Amino acid sequence: MSREDIVTALRRVPLFARLTDEQLQWMARHGRQLHFAAGTCIAAQGAPADGLSIILEGRTEWTRRVGSQEVPAGALEAGDLFGELILFLNSPHPTTGRAATDVRLFRLEPATFWELIRLAPVLSRGLMEVASQRSAPNEVSSRQQAALLPVGQLAAGLGGELDSPAASARRSATRLRETLRTVSARAMALGEHGLSSAQRMALLALPREAAERGRTTPPLAPVARAEREEAMGSWLESRGVSDAWEAAPVLVASGLDVPWLESVQTRVGTALLGDVLAWLVAAVTGDVLLAEVERGTARVSALVDALKTYSFLDAAPVEEVDVHDGLEATLSVLGHRLAGDRLTVERQYERGLPRLKAEGSALEEVWTQLVLNALQALGEGGGRLRLRTWAEPSRVVVEVADDGPGIPKDLMPRLFEPFFSTRPQAAGLGLDISRRIVERHGGELRVLSEPGGTRVQVRLPV
Repeated sequence: MSREDIVTALRRVPLFARLTDEQLQWMARHGRQLHFAAGTCIAAQGAPADGLSIILEGRTEWTRRVGSQEVPAGALEAGDLFGELILFLNSPHPTTGRAATDVRLFRLEPATFWELIRLAPVLSRGLMEVASQRSAPNEVSSRQQAALLPVGQLAAGLGGELDSPAASARRSATRLRETLRTVSARAMALGEHGLSSAQRMALLALPREAAERGRTTPPLAPVARAEREEAMGSWLESRGVSDAWEAAPVLVASGLDVPWLESVQTRVGTALLGDVLAWLVAAVTGDVLLAEVERGTARVSALVDALKTYSFLDAAPVEEVDVHDGLEATLSVLGHRLAGDRLTVERQYERGLPRLKAEGSALEEVWTQLVLNALQALGEGGGRLRLRTWAEPSRVVVEVADDGPGIPKDLMPRLFEPFFSTRPQAAGLGLDISRRIVERHGGELRVLSEPGGTRVQVRLPV
């Protein structure tokens, strides 16, 4: 088959139909075709993972060796794929496959498979769903089958967690497209004023100043944030700025305040102020949305990394990490889950903590799992989520706490048991994954709970 024939065949597979032409062409360039005559062994039980295989033509039959017997384990034909589960698990083939007819396969080697996941994160959830369905218990009971069920739960649970950042990135990208149009229109309106060189230079400096203030301004407590938004909304409204009360939260979230806006008025003049602020609000909104897209896509990559971590694959690169940056990134990605009047987020950060040499993306996975657990404990009724940091001798401590109902004492011994959860449809891996990551960093994870609240503490060596 030619490369274009392969692309056409891949496009017929529902899983790959969501990919772009460029991504399908990349697959066609980096994979290889394999031919098997009828009766030939395609994969042997116990053989190491050799890649993701897509059946282009023909039919295959699969068996599992249980004791001294070979028992049927299903059939796969054109359009089906196999190998994704053992790649996720870094384990050998659990079954033996043979060509029932002449078979043509298209295979991506393991390294190419992981590169594809990085280039096309949209595939992650679909592949995990396939893995989950593939690992459902069969009618034959064996040690291999027993091992597959937890893997399916792992795939289903992490696949579900991909929904949140992917949906957030999609929403932000849609709004970003509209915002960029607004920025262009506002810029054209400013151009009609016949700006002087000094005014143009002042305008060019504003987005950079706003970005720097957004980067360096500490997060505000809810009451202080509401007061600043009220003051800014009133200031904007008094100067005839349209949509003043919609603009105020955006500007405050970017670290801006009334004194800074007054400095802008001084630099550009009162006549230009309305158009300048309208343009600035659109530009700041665009920066915020772009950051949300970046965090959402990074979160998808981090989830894939977490799955590889759980499967004893390669660790992430070590870098210098500020735990506060990681906590804030987590809160931003989960922003849609934190919105509303029923939930209060408190930050009690000890500023000046030393930076850690750690796997940044892996630690962000820990913070995300712990925050999600706290939100689930609070439930629909809401409550208080508290993030606290402090220093101990040679250690940095991060605590994620909630004022939910607490964990029953009889369940405490099972908290770190893989795949145990009191919630239906949950994978029950959040604490297990978190503890494994923390311990890999030489740290310790503790859970302290009583009626009326739970605290999870992470201690990491400096």
